[in-house]
Amino acid sequence: MSLLEEQAMYRLACTLIALTISELSAALPVADIARRDVDAVSFALAFRAGNADQFKNKQISGAGLSFHGAIAERMADGSTRTSLVITLGAVDGPGADGKLTPLNTWDDFLAAERARTTLVVALSGPDLPSPPTSGPTLYEFSGVYDGQVRTIARAPQAAGAPGPPDPGPCPGEQPRGDAPNGSFYCAPLLTGATATIRR
Repeated sequence: MSLLEEQAMYRLACTLIALTISELSAALPVADIARRDVDAVSFALAFRAGNADQFKNKQISGAGLSFHGAIAERMADGSTRTSLVITLGAVDGPGADGKLTPLNTWDDFLAAERARTTLVVALSGPDLPSPPTSGPTLYEFSGVYDGQVRTIARAPQAAGAPGPPDPGPCPGEQPRGDAPNGSFYCAPLLTGATATIRR
């Protein structure tokens, strides 16, 4: 086989490989090619069990209700913006294997708060929509977990309820001086978050 024939065979082989890859890529759904987001419930259960590091710098997406309302987040430059706490449900059982129960009403939420079973994520982003004052608001959301956490205040109606004690503020977020009244727990914070009100 001459050098020209070898080069022609080589070009033909490369062309066939390129066409095959192109056809395979076109046959796969876009969602299979793109990076898949991590489900918010799986992520929050892992955080609760102390295993959230596996999700660092990954996009987390899900849906849940805002019972906490809009929270004013203070920025480094002194300005404020809206931050949200999204309730994913209530967890029956310890660790990442618990069963998730949806919370749809204020009474459901308070019962979960009293039982210390509320499963939440906090959202921080430049343009998060404030919930209306008409009641719990359903959001679809997405954000990146970069290892940050946020201390969440338990609903005042649930403070002092019998049951397991709250773990308290996140590490490094303990108040200086006298401790404020109320119960606190730690939640994962999703940064660069976006959210859309669904109802």
